[in-house]
Amino acid sequence: MLNYKRYKANPVLKFPERTWPEKQITKAPIWCSVDLRDGNQALVEPMSVDEKMELFDLLIKLGFKEIEIGFPAASQIEFDF
Repeated sequence: MLNYKRYKANPVLKFPERTWPEKQITKAPIWCSVDLRDGNQALVEPMSVDEKMELFDLLIKLGFKEIEIGFPAASQIEFDF
C-alpha cells in the first residue's frame, strides 16, 4: 500500500472500437479495510472490543486511511467498540 510507485504501468493498448484499454491508473487506489464490520459474521468466535482495538491499531500502522467498522445496533460488542 505504501510503496505503490515500485510497480510499472501496464502498456497502453490501442483498440479503436473501445475506450477503456487506453485508460491508465495514475495514482494508488484507496484501500478500505472491512475487517471490523458488524458482528464479524464469518468468525466462529467474534472478536472482543480489545481484539478489535488491537486490529484497528494494526490497520493504521499498515497505512489504511479508510476503515469500515460495525454498526452500534448490531450487538453489544459493536456498541462498545
